[in-house]
Amino acid sequence: MENIRIGFIGGGRIIQALLDGLNEADYLDKMHIWISCPSAEDDKSLLKRFNNTIHMTTSNTVLCNNCDIVLFAVKAKLIKSVCQEIIKTVDNERLKNILFISIIPGLTISTLNQWLQTGENIVRIMYNVNVAKRNGSYAISSPKTNDNNPLQIYLKSVFDKVAYFAGNVTETELDIMCALIGSGPAFFCTAVEGLADGAVKAGLSRQLANTLAARTMLGCADILVSSSKHPAELKNDISTPAGTTIYGLHELENKGVRGAYMDALMSAFNRAQTMADQLAKETK
Repeated sequence: MENIRIGFIGGGRIIQALLDGLNEADYLDKMHIWISCPSAEDDKSLLKRFNNTIHMTTSNTVLCNNCDIVLFAVKAKLIKSVCQEIIKTVDNERLKNILFISIIPGLTISTLNQWLQTGENIVRIMYNVNVAKRNGSYAISSPKTNDNNPLQIYLKSVFDKVAYFAGNVTETELDIMCALIGSGPAFFCTAVEGLADGAVKAGLSRQLANTLAARTMLGCADILVSSSKHPAELKNDISTPAGTTIYGLHELENKGVRGAYMDALMSAFNRAQTMADQLAKETK
């Protein structure tokens, strides 16, 4: 598997996060990576820091002709035109031997297959930006699980270096995970920002408030993961009778914070479903 070549069509933050994590894991220089994106020739591109370990190109065709695994990481509105370009410029037999991966929210395997017309060599993955610090989560959805496929084995081995494997899931479950693990970090950042703002209002410096709010979230997450405690159990452990915590929790309940987080996740999930419907219509 050392000779397997993996290519990324798109070089945005989510790909950069993966590269950062693999670099931190001392694995990046052991891989054969190609990236195709418009900024490949831009000397100011953030991807330039990986110049010694990756191949850069502006041509999706060149990338597909040089890679065994191709991961789509472009905006949803661009994916159809990218696929049309590929099927016109890359040999059909070559396409059938590539394992295509999509991380695009709402883009179903069925829709992508209709654009690429390559059969069952398409897999969806959802992961989050936490892979940058080797603390991410990811899940896989595929039409046919093939544990003996060397390309799928290699793909999983790469993500295992930087993320927790949530399992092989259905596409609907993957869309839920898009909301939970994909959008979730942004939701948590909102909570961290709110807590830090409150501390600043009370008189703490901005730098210290931001640091302590983030580290509080980090430490709490570590306890929940390592102990398998239910969040409510940990919350109850912290809340003492007539203490500061229960007074603060009362305010959160009055403001409907838990309901707001539930609404946020459902809104993100519903958006993924809407995007899936919109992309599917483009195949007709």
